[in-house]
Amino acid sequence: MSGPVPVPESVSALYVVLTDEPLDPDAAAPPVPPPSLLLARGSSPKAVRFAETLPYATAVSAESAPGDALDTQRRAQEAARALAAEHVGVVVDAAVPRLLSAPPHPDLVRASDWFVLEHPAEDVSTTHGLTRFGLPELIVSGVEASLLPMYDAVLTGIAQRMIEEWPDNDPVGPATITLRDVARGYGDASAGGDDPTLSRSVAVTLAYDDVEDRIVVTLHDDPASALFF
Repeated sequence: MSGPVPVPESVSALYVVLTDEPLDPDAAAPPVPPPSLLLARGSSPKAVRFAETLPYATAVSAESAPGDALDTQRRAQEAARALAAEHVGVVVDAAVPRLLSAPPHPDLVRASDWFVLEHPAEDVSTTHGLTRFGLPELIVSGVEASLLPMYDAVLTGIAQRMIEEWPDNDPVGPATITLRDVARGYGDASAGGDDPTLSRSVAVTLAYDDVEDRIVVTLHDDPASALFF
């Protein structure tokens, strides 16, 4: 383990528009993720089958400082969606990668718009997609299989806080994650209300692993009892 998370000088946004006609014949085509990977990251089989019929790929990209990453991602995604709509195509979010469906909320920071959760082992949960902000991915291990959904929720709450606070605040160290953080991460309409249960919390410690370039999450409370019951 190491110290604070290094802040990159710049971060990139990349979306790939798939169409049935070439949009920029002189530009090099970006790589397109295989259908198996799109399916593994949550894209629907029907959408993937349609994407497979579209032979041309066009990149929509942008670069910015980490502090402007969210706005840059939104603008690049909006441009890609507009291009796809004009040409009856689809958009691949290259950072995950997955096919885009519903657009992100224009006025809210909703962490779940920007990453997916994966379980590379039966006792491990990790994020995939936070690197678009210049952040390492989160990982928690040693989780009882039946509790994975609750740990996923905590990771979503942590991601919400990191996206909002990065790069002004380094995420490493102790933190308190509330049910309100979790609700906001999923875009729950109740997140801004005064329901007292939203103040329920778990204590966590975040440590940066500079070898694997990831943030290791340790929970000090049982999320099942601390947050959800």
